[in-house]
Amino acid sequence: MRIKSLLILVMALAVALVVVVMFNEVSGGKVNVYEPNLGLGGFSIKVPIYGNGSTIPSSYACNGVNFTSSPPVIISNIPPGTKSLMVIMIDVDANMFIHWALINAPPVSLIPPNLPHSFNTSFGEQLINDFGNVGFNGPCPPSRHTYIIIVYALDSMINIKGGKYTYVQLVGMIKNHVLATALWIGYYG
Repeated sequence: MRIKSLLILVMALAVALVVVVMFNEVSGGKVNVYEPNLGLGGFSIKVPIYGNGSTIPSSYACNGVNFTSSPPVIISNIPPGTKSLMVIMIDVDANMFIHWALINAPPVSLIPPNLPHSFNTSFGEQLINDFGNVGFNGPCPPSRHTYIIIVYALDSMINIKGGKYTYVQLVGMIKNHVLATALWIGYYG
């Protein structure tokens, strides 16, 4: 009887392993972009240094003069009740590699360019990016990659101070607090 039970357990584990492998192959094992209430009420952003869905200028990449200069972000139709904004730039082709994370930004229509490389700015708190620096670092991929700037309108402030967080951790902190989301897509490489 024990051998039969053990055989059933081994077969069940094998089936579960096959399902997990198939799911990872289908989904690519990647984290998806969290975009609740995308564009709700006309909430949108514009990054005037490049068009939505176009190539990021080389001056903002690798060895460009603006590689560490955050881009301007114009924000429209901020939802009523917004207490803060979270701005993130990620490389979706590099497992959500964070190039910029700005939290607790005031609900303003413009995040100006070239924020200082410090945790505390007059436009929110910047976190450590995946290059290991505070603030913005532009793209520097080995091949063509997709970059998304995401702005989340939140009904609260995020209760963290400085540090380094993954995209998944940041999304976990804002779940159930997102009033609207806006995206801007660029390519480089």
